[in-house]
Amino acid sequence: MSELIFLAVEEAIPADHPVSFLAIPLGLLFLSGSVYLLLWSNYGARKAGAIYGVAFFGFAFLIGVFWWLGGPGIPQGLGVTHLPGERPDDRAASWYAFEEGSPRAEFFPGVEDLDAFESIESFTGVEDLPAEEQQDDPEFGSLVASTGEAEQDMMEQFLPVDENNVAQIGTQRRQQFEEDAEAARPDDAVGRAQPFFSAESVDEPIVREDPETGVLLAAQQFQAYATFTDADDIPLEPVEVGESEFWFAFYDPGMVWLPSALWTGIAFVLFLASLLWLDRLEMRDKRRAASEVEQPERIAEPIAQ
Repeated sequence: MSELIFLAVEEAIPADHPVSFLAIPLGLLFLSGSVYLLLWSNYGARKAGAIYGVAFFGFAFLIGVFWWLGGPGIPQGLGVTHLPGERPDDRAASWYAFEEGSPRAEFFPGVEDLDAFESIESFTGVEDLPAEEQQDDPEFGSLVASTGEAEQDMMEQFLPVDENNVAQIGTQRRQQFEEDAEAARPDDAVGRAQPFFSAESVDEPIVREDPETGVLLAAQQFQAYATFTDADDIPLEPVEVGESEFWFAFYDPGMVWLPSALWTGIAFVLFLASLLWLDRLEMRDKRRAASEVEQPERIAEPIAQ
C-alpha cells in the first residue's frame, strides 16, 4: 500500500521514465480499444476502424480549431502548446533583455531614440482616465503585468547575482562601484550588508513599437546601490554607486498556436482519409449486395426416376 501511495505523489515518476511513455498508449488501448471492439462486433474489423477513425479524427479536428483560433470565451493557444521534445514554455510569449550597444540592439534602431518611448498609460490611450478606470482597461492591465516581467529580466542583466547574493559584474565595474561606495560611505558604517550591491528601478518602464520591425520595445532605467551596516548589524540607507543606465527588452509574442495548428492539420488529413476509407468500404458492400440480387435464381429440377 505504501508503494502505491508513493507512486501517486505528484512528480514521483519523472517525465523520462518508461512508465511515463506508456501512459498515453495504455490510455488509448483501454479507452479507444473498448469502443473499437464494440464497433468490431457489429461492423467487422475494417469498417469498425473506418468508423472510429472518422469519429475520432473529426472530433480532434474540431477541438483543434478551438485550440488554434480560440472562440467565444476561449483564448487562443490553449490545448497543445509545445511539440515533442520541447519544454512547455519554449513557444510562450516572452521578453528578452539587452543593453544599448549590444549585438541584439542592432536589430532594433528604435532604442536609439529614448524620446519616442511613452509611458504605458499614454501607449494604451488611458492617460486621461482616473487610476481606477485605468486598472479596468484590459490592454493597460495586460501590458503592466507584461512589462513587469520585462523589468525583472532587465534587472537580472543589469546587476546579475549568484545564489549567494554576490554581484556577478566585471572587474572594472566592480572597482568603480567599490570606489563610489567608499566615497559615499556613511560615518557610522561598520560592515557590509548582504547583498552589498543591489539595484532598483528609476521611475516606471516606458514602451514603444520599433519603427522598422514593429516589435514592442520596453526601456527601464536602473540605479545600483551599496548598503552598509552599523555596529548593531542593521542596514543603513543605501548609497548610489555608478551611474544610472537604461536597459531595454523586446517582446516576442511566441508561437503557442503552432502546435495546435499542426494538430488541426494532421487531424483534418486523417479525418478525410478515414472518410474516404469508410466510403470505399460502403461502396464495396453496396456492389456486393447488388451482385447478389442480380444473380438468377436456380430453379430446382426434378430428379429423373
